[in-house]
Amino acid sequence: MTKMSLKELKKHIKYMDTSDPACMDIIKIYFEDLENEDNAFMELLLYKLENEEITWPQPWYQQTKCLTRPVKEPDEIPDETFCTGSMTKEEIDRIHKNWTKFRKKYDVPDKIICFARWRNKRKSKYVSEEYVRHFVISYLARGVKRNLYQILRHVMTHYGGPVKGDYTPLEENIMEICFRHQPKNAVIILSKVLGREPRGIYKRLGYNIDGKPEKREKLKWTLPLATKFLKLLMEYSNCSVEELKYKKIDVSIWLRLEEDMGQHYRYLQAFWEFKLHNQLFVKEYITMRALRKRIFKILKKSTYAVWHDIRWKELLNEFADGYTHHFIYNTAYLTVKHFHNLLRRPLEEVVNYALAYIKINRLRYTMRLRTLKLNEEGNLEPVLYN
Repeated sequence: MTKMSLKELKKHIKYMDTSDPACMDIIKIYFEDLENEDNAFMELLLYKLENEEITWPQPWYQQTKCLTRPVKEPDEIPDETFCTGSMTKEEIDRIHKNWTKFRKKYDVPDKIICFARWRNKRKSKYVSEEYVRHFVISYLARGVKRNLYQILRHVMTHYGGPVKGDYTPLEENIMEICFRHQPKNAVIILSKVLGREPRGIYKRLGYNIDGKPEKREKLKWTLPLATKFLKLLMEYSNCSVEELKYKKIDVSIWLRLEEDMGQHYRYLQAFWEFKLHNQLFVKEYITMRALRKRIFKILKKSTYAVWHDIRWKELLNEFADGYTHHFIYNTAYLTVKHFHNLLRRPLEEVVNYALAYIKINRLRYTMRLRTLKLNEEGNLEPVLYN
């Protein structure tokens, strides 16, 4: 299977609408290619280093078994200690020289970026890959007065996030797409795709200096809370409810709502696009099972070849007025998210899987789409059907 290049990725999304979920699917293909490349390189290291052991002498500060925790100074002041502060050019050159020796000795390709990008998804230090990572970092630390934690951090930032400097307009676009469609995993995806440090991405987004977003307890949406949100949205956009149906809401309005609601504007934006907009403007009685079935029957008749070819905004023409393409996409995706290699398989296979899945699980998703309206008092209430 051909690996997508960064140049191809940028070419694909350069002229696409960032609100189209297909943009995110293309980015995910590239991200998965990088993940597979990193995992394949770790598999090679596992094979090459299967019976290897550390035989060279190590100072006390390089004898730790854990790479991810800083070394604590012992109670008694040792004869030799490690350096702190920024790495010097001499130290950086020595680490690189050690890597050159390592790859020649063990006959591995010059893919230290794969080693630097790899992350342990199992969150256990007792996996084989962690032993390999410890061995390689120990090798790179030879002759450097640094502990293994410092060497690992250097490798991850220097080789795993090599891109520095100002963000290009295209990088800004990719960031916009990821935070719009995958806010929970956006920084993880962006760091690997753009080749930039996570800390720098957080800073770019205006988060705090610790490289972590401000923690806010997520709202439990109730009708009074949704009413408050809707009234503020109407006030700030100077629109009636009906005028909001086709209104493109400016970021400045979302930022005002963020302040009033105490939630990040991306979260509020998602609530509007994935839930409230559809509940307000869809005027049909339909169960979620029937909606899923309708989506995939429409896709079955379409000419799209693969999942990321689908243009969800265009697909809205096949549905009743009031739906958002975000909602239609999410409803479809939740049906097939466990389908292996979803983004690369022919769409016909994906559709057949989905229709079979809906048929087998016919007792699930029987809840109808909840629809809402503003009553005479100006509060949201459910629409009651006979």
